[in-house]
Amino acid sequence: MTEAQPSSLVRTLASTLWFPMFFIVGFMVCYLLPFHAPAPHHMPVAVIGEQAASQLDAAFGKAMPGGIDVTAVPDEQGAREAITQREAVAAYNPADGELFYAKANGSALLMVLQQVFTPIASTAGHQLVLTDLAPTAPGDVMGTGLFYCLLAMNIPPYVTVMMLLRAALGTRQKLLALVGVGAFATVVCYSVALSMDVIYNQPILLLIGFLLTQAVGWTTFGLVPFVKQFIPGVAMGTFVLLSMPSSSGAIPKELVPAFFQSLHRFLPLGQAVDSMRGILYFNGVGAPPAVLGLAAWWLLGVLLVVFNQLRMRRKQAADPEAVTDAGTYEHEDDSGVVVDPAIEAPKPAHHHTLAGTVLATGGAPVPGAIVTVTDSTGTQLAHLVTSNSGEYEVHDLPGTHVTVVVSAPGMRPAVDRVAVRPGRVAGHDFVLEPEPGHHRSAARAR
Repeated sequence: MTEAQPSSLVRTLASTLWFPMFFIVGFMVCYLLPFHAPAPHHMPVAVIGEQAASQLDAAFGKAMPGGIDVTAVPDEQGAREAITQREAVAAYNPADGELFYAKANGSALLMVLQQVFTPIASTAGHQLVLTDLAPTAPGDVMGTGLFYCLLAMNIPPYVTVMMLLRAALGTRQKLLALVGVGAFATVVCYSVALSMDVIYNQPILLLIGFLLTQAVGWTTFGLVPFVKQFIPGVAMGTFVLLSMPSSSGAIPKELVPAFFQSLHRFLPLGQAVDSMRGILYFNGVGAPPAVLGLAAWWLLGVLLVVFNQLRMRRKQAADPEAVTDAGTYEHEDDSGVVVDPAIEAPKPAHHHTLAGTVLATGGAPVPGAIVTVTDSTGTQLAHLVTSNSGEYEVHDLPGTHVTVVVSAPGMRPAVDRVAVRPGRVAGHDFVLEPEPGHHRSAARAR
């Protein structure tokens, strides 16, 4: 039986548990941190009149530095246009205490705006009057329904890639499956949202939703050969942990820290939120750049896939056996089905195995012989004894050369350097010669 070494145990635990540990820390940093106390961070607000805007800007600068960015507009028409053109999230008229806003930007934003402008209007002798210039669809009461529909198109493509990596399918088949899942998710989410009045009937949203699924799916798939077993952390970190707080879907981007705000326009989920809200509530304002961003993500995924295929074909042409053994190129199983390599951390499975038999010079098996395996640095990888039939078997060895030392009482030790090929069982037998007295000579191994 192989003895577990402390260093091997640490490596096994680290390779197995790094993702849940990453997920725990990621949730604290990317969810608790930006969401625990929503507050304005460079929130754009328009104010009618140069003098009033200057006064409020100075007051906000003292009360909440960096919280609200004030822009002056000449009249009520300018205030309304600032909202509908998505240049500001609110516009205040100091003459009568009227606050223009868009519920489509999120209910949480309205609550913060009321807290900020109610005392300002009261000080001027007015009662704050709220005017909604972009109300949400009847079924999206909290203004977050659209966001949850998009989550159902943002997360499944990542999950699909993780599942497809285990499937006995070729790359082309997997990519077609990814397209199919994206189309299914888009149609289902659109139909359900429409039936619940969460959105208005805008068929172009189907295209945007599909672009989101492919942007996430293809990019994740394309990154697999480059980040290998770390793909869960890379994909989940990019498309979930960082995307959700920066998307402006659940909590408006104006209420999260500047770091997450800066990611909003670059990550697919935020681009999908921007484009769909623009089409649904702002006559398409802001939608084209966001749609182009989604298309750019999809194109990035396509380029990654194509680049890796070309790279692997060159490697296979140069050294077919090395590429196949390394598990980085498509290969055929026993049934002739083209399968992709397993992109996972090493498992306690029968990979990189060394096996053989220890015999005496007459061909009889040597039970109880001690077999010690070390790597190139001299670190012990395994220490075991042979079975009653003289056989030994060692799993989970590195895919390189190892040194094997075999010894038994009354026999001269045998030492040999053995090549362990990845994904193959390496067979290596040893023949031990009897030791005459205390004389030591070179051991012979075959």
